[in-house]
Amino acid sequence: MKTGKRRIAIITAAALAIMWLLPSWRTQAAEAVPGIPTEAVPGIPSGADNTTGMLLGAVAAGAMQAEGTELKVYVAVQALPGPAGIDHVNIQFKNTANDRTVTKILRDKDFANGVYAGWMTMSIYEPAGFFVLDKVILQDNNGGYLKYCRAEDRKENDKYQTLPVTAGFQIMNGVAAADETPPVLGAVVVTPARAARESEITVTAAVADDFSGVDTVAVRFENENGKAVTVNLEKKGDLYSAVIKKSQTKEAGTYRLKRVSVSDNMGNSKIYNGGDGPFASDCLFVIQ
Repeated sequence: MKTGKRRIAIITAAALAIMWLLPSWRTQAAEAVPGIPTEAVPGIPSGADNTTGMLLGAVAAGAMQAEGTELKVYVAVQALPGPAGIDHVNIQFKNTANDRTVTKILRDKDFANGVYAGWMTMSIYEPAGFFVLDKVILQDNNGGYLKYCRAEDRKENDKYQTLPVTAGFQIMNGVAAADETPPVLGAVVVTPARAARESEITVTAAVADDFSGVDTVAVRFENENGKAVTVNLEKKGDLYSAVIKKSQTKEAGTYRLKRVSVSDNMGNSKIYNGGDGPFASDCLFVIQ
């Protein structure tokens, strides 16, 4: 379905048990410091390389909500810091049916009550399917890493450890395939084409996208002296339009269209340069 609103029906997997609330795990995890054999620490297999002292405890994917063109999933990570503390946590989920991934970086601002948590965002047009916990990377304040991945992705000497926990969420929105095509630019028109200094100029463009919809349209003009004028267009009816302000037309000259960049709601983008494609004939305005 290429036009109209899609009805988004979302089902999330039940959140995992909050393992970090268990005193037994806290006691064992506290022993993950230099000098203590890793065999005694849950989540770190025998012989694994962990010089940072950090430790992953639990991961949960919980509530899901849609806001505009964004789909949000609340994720939480419990991680024990080493002597250098934790700078950030990088968590990645993967749809194994199509290998698409979504990631979230959690920092100090996302930390409270022993848990790193926040909203992981993606497009509401993300293809339907089940996303499983794929990777977790902990980085300390000295630049040291502790990396985890799924057991089936581990390779010899790749410096990853096997994820000691799992988590996941499911998207059911009726989207069968990913949108991988950027918007198409038709024509760009300016009015008036000739004006006095400090005049307003209206820029209008025809832009179309075949699925997720146009997100941004940015237009750049330059005069013969290199003076640049840029404007972001907004949807108005079937076209995209904006007004170049008086403060942007103080310098006289012939302003020719140099670039138009367009993107859709799935992040697909394309840059059109002046003189190419729809700009075979010059698009310009003159400030006298």
